[in-house]
Amino acid sequence: MTTRLSFRWVLTISVLFVALLSLVAIQNARAQEAESVTLSLSPQIINVSANPGEEPITNVVRLTNGGALPLEIETIPKNILPSGEEGAVDLTEDQTSYSLAEWITVSPDKTSIAPGQTVDFDVTIAVPSNGEPGGHFGTVVFKTVPPETDAGAAAALVSQEIAPVILVSVAGDIEENLNIASFEPSKSFWSNEKPITFITRVGNEGSVHLKPTGTITIKNMFGGEVTTIPLEEKNVLPESIRRIETEWSDPGFAVGRYTADLSLVYGEEDNILTASTTFTVFPWQTLIPVGLVAIAVLYILVKFRSRIGSAVRVLAGKN
Repeated sequence: MTTRLSFRWVLTISVLFVALLSLVAIQNARAQEAESVTLSLSPQIINVSANPGEEPITNVVRLTNGGALPLEIETIPKNILPSGEEGAVDLTEDQTSYSLAEWITVSPDKTSIAPGQTVDFDVTIAVPSNGEPGGHFGTVVFKTVPPETDAGAAAALVSQEIAPVILVSVAGDIEENLNIASFEPSKSFWSNEKPITFITRVGNEGSVHLKPTGTITIKNMFGGEVTTIPLEEKNVLPESIRRIETEWSDPGFAVGRYTADLSLVYGEEDNILTASTTFTVFPWQTLIPVGLVAIAVLYILVKFRSRIGSAVRVLAGKN
């Protein structure tokens, strides 16, 4: 009886071990096939202006298959909505005043791309005569279609999607309205850390996307201008806030209280927004050792001033 039980345990463990090895092999195969799917596109952002009812506008999107397998591609126009403050977007099926997908057509809408091949897609935007003025944004999803086996089931190839952001500004009665939600350094006290980082949060309460330009001017505790740093230009979509980080990468030796003045310019009429913040720089890692050395030198000069005076007179030949 003991021998039979032992044999059964060995058989069970062997079967489980083989099943585990098979599962690992399948997962590795799928991972290798997924890694072989490498798509890249250019441009990643399309930004155009249009008039309602005018001739359609066509832009070329280039899609490259950088993998080792041929790919079947299908295209799907989609609407997008801003997500978070870093410029990310989410796909949506909802129809809003900013929708764009129904105005987009793509040619070819389906095609095959060989390994290493680049294919051009014509992305055409046709704004209808009743198109609502303001910003409209969407995308075209370029999606790989896994091949089918003889049994009709999809193969293990993992589908990949890649999509540009498409921004369209429709002329008409639009509202340009940005605001500075906040402007501050990433922390109020700095020592020897570099770079010093400023965070600007720009809100858009208008009806069209905007890309503001601007500068940050740094002044020391005496009001003297130290440097001026350009602000990175980023699109701000309606009903969203965009976070922009700016670095003062080479402050050199800085100490004391500083003021940072932000100036933003946006829109057709060059509207100006301003904001200010303060921060303190005290590089104690440098100042404390230097201060201790200075105190030690001063102490020696005071403590042994008579001897030092005598030595100086001797060296000068006056003794």
